[in-house]
Amino acid sequence: MSGDDAGAGPPRVDPLLLVAVVAVGIAARLASLHVSPLPYNTDAFVFASSAERLLAAGGVPLDPTAAAAPAADQYLFVTLLAAASALTGVAPLFVAQTVVACLAVVPPLVAVVFVRDVTADLPASHGRAAAAFAGLALAVEGPFLFRTMSVSGEVYGLAVLAVLVLALGRAHVTGSRRWLALAVAAGATMPVAHNLSALVAGLVCTTLIALAVARSPTCRRLVGGAIGTLGFWALTVGYYEAIDLPKADTAVASLGLFAAWLALVVVLARWLDASSARVQRAVPLAAFAGGLAVLAANAVVALYPARATTAPLLLCLTLPLFAPLAAAAIGVPRLASDRGIAALATVLGPLAAIGFALTAGSTPRYLDLAVRATGFVHLGALVAAAAGLAALVHRRPHLGRVAACCAVVALLASAPLPFLGLQAYPFEPITHPETFDAATFATTHLDGTWAADDHVALVADNYRSADVARAPVTAWLRGDGPPPDCPTVARDSWTTVGAPTATGPVRLPRSTYESWVMNGSVVYDGGPDRVVVRWAPGTCRAGVAP
Repeated sequence: MSGDDAGAGPPRVDPLLLVAVVAVGIAARLASLHVSPLPYNTDAFVFASSAERLLAAGGVPLDPTAAAAPAADQYLFVTLLAAASALTGVAPLFVAQTVVACLAVVPPLVAVVFVRDVTADLPASHGRAAAAFAGLALAVEGPFLFRTMSVSGEVYGLAVLAVLVLALGRAHVTGSRRWLALAVAAGATMPVAHNLSALVAGLVCTTLIALAVARSPTCRRLVGGAIGTLGFWALTVGYYEAIDLPKADTAVASLGLFAAWLALVVVLARWLDASSARVQRAVPLAAFAGGLAVLAANAVVALYPARATTAPLLLCLTLPLFAPLAAAAIGVPRLASDRGIAALATVLGPLAAIGFALTAGSTPRYLDLAVRATGFVHLGALVAAAAGLAALVHRRPHLGRVAACCAVVALLASAPLPFLGLQAYPFEPITHPETFDAATFATTHLDGTWAADDHVALVADNYRSADVARAPVTAWLRGDGPPPDCPTVARDSWTTVGAPTATGPVRLPRSTYESWVMNGSVVYDGGPDRVVVRWAPGTCRAGVAP
């Protein structure tokens, strides 16, 4: 045992609350199936294709060079998809969304446990309400829902990281070897679970171990913490270096800057842990406000060249989330305790990845890192928000209830974010069956390179490594080139919502589109939604348009 609250046992968690969190979380992440039976995002086709190869091979090859071997940082997730398909008899492409929905409820469940721990000194009704807020908020909050509705190894990584942090926090409080063993097991799987999750797990665990050692500085803790931290980083970096994972170069390319951000966040975490409540509230509030300010600034001017600006609709539904973030700042002092430092580390650890991405360079790779790293902040931030609201309701009931209502409204208002499509994002998350069928037809029946917009090209390339080029269509839509004079998958939606490009959707006049289609040979017609394959004898210019 150690620390200020180690002596008391953890509060009981209401089983009905856990059932409600699981039910709402899974239902929210299956909502996309009402729009399309296909998985939510285009990355899903990569994982489904890998799972199909595993099933065809009849096992998981340990040789990474084998034809059926998944990507080196996707072994566990792809194997899980293949196993779920084999058990249910449902093809990987159609079971993937359900698998992800089940994985995605792990962080909300861990949030419920964290909140019960940090509100143990409040009336039981306050603790239960706060736990319900945290769990259900993570189940429906728009940005987190978007991230965990997407079929990706990242959702698997988020689930494993939540278990890892919970186990480390429990091991610190109780001294239990069982919790420590669970933490070691979860940490050992991170490199093969997902590359970004492993990176953030290292940041979070380093922060958590530093806080735990600083709170109870014994030689045994110091040595054990150092071995655990260095062992995790050695395993992760060594594995990615051994397999030469290209995506791992994001941090390795600027290793000094990355190490500096890690050191800064560790020092910041320890300083906050020992600071006054006023400082503990002010610093996170400034960080959260700064993040939203960056999002708003990107609506005015693209902070990353050749990338899309923040869409007005996305901004309008995201900015109100400052209400729960302000509540999180109020709740941070409650995380500055032995039982709370695990949640505190999940707030601060990912900030090192975000800060690194914002300062390392203005390239698409770092933009992707910054956006994806924010997904790991939600668990700790909403735990802090729930604790802050519970404490505020206890001290000042009227103000606390008003603040809670504002936070709930903001969270619910953000829930539609995953379904906004090209109105909010420079890409289409949802793939409709007619689009998939047209891409499959082109892949199967067209010889040589064919052309398509970004979305169709991603679907075809991710699922069947199709010989498809985006440049001819993108250049034409932007007015930078002539119409494609080669086999092309075209969509009537180019004239309505537009075609996706890296800088946002681009529309064609209907007369221009229809004239171009009619001047070629339509060899495939997808029906009422007008996805067609237009054949022309020319050769597509391969490559990806900027």
